Amino acid sequence: MASLGWGLIKREIASGPLRLFVLALALCVASILSVTLVADRLNGALQVSGRDYIAADRVLAGSRAAEPEWLSEAEERGQQVSQGQSFNSVLFANEQLQLASIRAVDNAFPFYGDLVLAPAGKVRPGNIWLSARLLALLQVSPGDRVELGNLELTVAGELVSEPDQGFSPFLLAPRALMHLDDVAATGIFMEGSRSRYRYLFKGEDNILNEYADWLEPQLQQGQNWRGPDNADTPVARSITRAEQFFRLASLIGVLLGILAMAIALGYFSRREQDRIALLKTLGAGRQSLLRWLARLLSGLMLLGATLGAAVGYGVHQLILLALGDALAVPLPPPSLTPFLVAGGLALLTTVMLSVVPMLRLLKVPPLRVLRNEAEAYISPWLSGGILLAGTVALSWLFAGSLGLAAGLLLGLLALALLLGGLCRGLLALARLPKGSVAFRLALSRLNRARLATLLQFGGVAMALFLASLLWVVRGELTEGFLARLPADTHNRFLINIADYQLDPVRQILNDNGLDSSRFYPIVRGRLVQVNGVPVAEINSERGGGLGRELNLTWSDQIPEGNRIISGQWSQAEGGVSVESDLAERLGLTLGDTLSLDLAGQQVSAEVRNIREVDWDSMKPNFYLVLSPDVLADYPAAWMASFYLPERQKAVEVELIRAFPTMTVFDVEALLQQLRTILAQVSQALLVIMALVTGASLLVLLAQVEATLESRRRELVLLRTLGASNRVIRASLRWEWLGAGLVAGLAAALAVELCVAVLLPWWLDLPWQPHPRLWLALPGLGAVLLLITGRAGGLLSGTLMNRLRQWG
Repeated sequence: MASLGWGLIKREIASGPLRLFVLALALCVASILSVTLVADRLNGALQVSGRDYIAADRVLAGSRAAEPEWLSEAEERGQQVSQGQSFNSVLFANEQLQLASIRAVDNAFPFYGDLVLAPAGKVRPGNIWLSARLLALLQVSPGDRVELGNLELTVAGELVSEPDQGFSPFLLAPRALMHLDDVAATGIFMEGSRSRYRYLFKGEDNILNEYADWLEPQLQQGQNWRGPDNADTPVARSITRAEQFFRLASLIGVLLGILAMAIALGYFSRREQDRIALLKTLGAGRQSLLRWLARLLSGLMLLGATLGAAVGYGVHQLILLALGDALAVPLPPPSLTPFLVAGGLALLTTVMLSVVPMLRLLKVPPLRVLRNEAEAYISPWLSGGILLAGTVALSWLFAGSLGLAAGLLLGLLALALLLGGLCRGLLALARLPKGSVAFRLALSRLNRARLATLLQFGGVAMALFLASLLWVVRGELTEGFLARLPADTHNRFLINIADYQLDPVRQILNDNGLDSSRFYPIVRGRLVQVNGVPVAEINSERGGGLGRELNLTWSDQIPEGNRIISGQWSQAEGGVSVESDLAERLGLTLGDTLSLDLAGQQVSAEVRNIREVDWDSMKPNFYLVLSPDVLADYPAAWMASFYLPERQKAVEVELIRAFPTMTVFDVEALLQQLRTILAQVSQALLVIMALVTGASLLVLLAQVEATLESRRRELVLLRTLGASNRVIRASLRWEWLGAGLVAGLAAALAVELCVAVLLPWWLDLPWQPHPRLWLALPGLGAVLLLITGRAGGLLSGTLMNRLRQWG
């Protein structure tokens, strides 16, 4: 039996249906391993030296400055303290303007890690260091002067890297570094200006822990005390976003691989029934047959897993290469965890998919040697239940989201229902007497084996559905947002406008014929209670994500692009208008009372209406719009947006020079950088899509090969009954054409339904129809089936050869 087992392994690898099982398993392993390797190395980069990635032993960060006594207390306890501040502002040089993410640090920065400057040196007052991209954008070199508000700074060199910058592919503005002592002289800050403060602490762990116990009760909203192992860091959040970005693609590759494996194993179990029946008549027992089949599956599983591991490692290297300079940290070697996960996947899928086929083989009666129709009966509910449960578990565990897994499975269920309906319609044509002989022969063949027909169409439709779903989602992620922006989308935002600057700013815009949005007053505040219940409790119960400060405003009319969906617009005293997503997240209804923290003081307002906001309009939008009386006692900075044509860029220079405390955000530059980042991510996603495409083709090949033997028997029978080669060829083409068209139509409709759920919920993108799918998928399905059908050799060979093969 051992010799027979190894011989069967060699035969299956050479020409049997299980060679497709091996390839499909390899693709599953490669899909999982490539993504988990990328995630593992990125997370490993955080753990190699935690202190290096925060540049300190502990960090106090927030949108509010620390109290002076807090820093004095830390120094009295023997700790070293470094102060820093980050903000966005516009740099000006050589008639070039560029928004930059500017960081100001003191002489103590950093405590750990390496601040790499070129040429090497220390941060000194009067100087500024610019990233390579910023040097190119401003067309400056060391020794040149750049303007920041009221201050001119000398370019001292290039800012190569900061120890706590980390992996940040979504950092849009290029970076600059200056000395903290120069910030006040720029004159760009006034009350209400936005800035982030960061304080680094260095000291013994026990002293830092005692200091944390003293400090944390005094921290205000928006201030966070962090350590090296704190997951809530910009680096960790960026890695989480990047990891989730590839999960859907990898999961789809796995699902396609599982489908191809299931088809291959089903065909193998049907083909081997005669061999098992013969072995049973020769005295083979159940235990020996079980060991024989287990040896077969184990050998093929090890082969597939090894091949998949090699491919997956290479694919993960291609993904990292495609991400390019978005990776700003050196990555450590991979750990064993991704390989163990991939190995566990190989074992789980092999066991899950082989239970029913192997059980069918073990239960084959020896009588089958004499009566070919004798076979073991396995309830389809058992095989369907195992496959469904395994697919749900894999989708949930790997996607990390029950909602995403449910969305995919609902899409698959919709596909099955649609496919069933379309197949019924197609097979109803078989009862019509019209059409050519070849056409009616093809419909008759499909009508005789309805279950087999549905399974055949289902495999093709599933491959088309999953591959096109990934393609559509990729397009929406990388191109959809930018493509929906009109040509005259506002590309400049004006913020930190003082009251006395409103009229002069409006005058400059009007004199140059520039159409702007309304000017909105901005007061920074934080939502702290709903009907007396702390928001932290409600937010935690509903998934978190609402702990930051918000831009609060008031307006005598509903903001542009907003639509009231509940209540009436009103600016009567003590009222607030709430954005619909925020209202849903917190469970708000009309009449609820919101409490807000404004610079340490609390105010309250009643929910008067709920608005739907178009966040993609590139105009000022707000979660909360309050009545004027609520914010009357608080100083406000104003903001607006406008569209600036390329030919009128001189207006931007005029605004910056006339109002140095006002910040002009060049959104067009950010969008261009976003295009660059999305292009890098798109290239990385294309690597995964190559695996998905390979898995789709394997599904088609497995589907065709699973029907080759029975189809050859039918063709030999038709030929012996007098059917010409021309009629047989035409009937096969009609069958493949019909299968491709029906499967493509079902896949297109299922993709539309699935995307309509996934885009708004998972990616927060609006759904829009994809008419090209309705043309591309049916045609693609027909072409692929025609190609793979011809590749199967059904149309080649003479009648005598076919009879010999059958015999």
